[in-house]
Amino acid sequence: MSIMLSDEEALMLIKKTSMKDEEAFHRLYEKMGKIVYFYLQRLMKNENLAEEIMVQTFTEVWRSSDKFRGQSKVTTWVIGIARNLALKEFRDIKKHGSHDDIKDHKHLFQNGNPSDFSDKKEILKNSMKLLSDKHREVLDMFFFLEMSYSEISKTMGISINTVKS
Repeated sequence: MSIMLSDEEALMLIKKTSMKDEEAFHRLYEKMGKIVYFYLQRLMKNENLAEEIMVQTFTEVWRSSDKFRGQSKVTTWVIGIARNLALKEFRDIKKHGSHDDIKDHKHLFQNGNPSDFSDKKEILKNSMKLLSDKHREVLDMFFFLEMSYSEISKTMGISINTVKS
């Protein structure tokens, strides 16, 4: 999935949003909403939670757009907000008990082997579910969000070498 919003357009929209330009904010949401939602859905494995966190993310973007300093891409900044809110939700779920829809997927290949799947996308999808959350998130950011090693490093708070490995 390539991001349909150029860096220049995103920067212009976030600057206008910081001046509380609702039209610019709506355009930013239209261009980035699906990207953020699908990232959160893959991260959280729960459509309702992903939607809830996406709303919180864009509420925070509206409130904090004047704090964007341009030290990263707008996309990286917004994904960072989404990620932080999702991690907070995970901590809250862990603290207050498990959520029914967040499950361990390690059973996926126990009743067969990968050659039983005829569709390569299905194999990839099931293989991704076997990875740890952090490994899956790095791959998601790199391949689906097309973020650089540096952007992933900053967003996740890990070294570039860790991202590469």
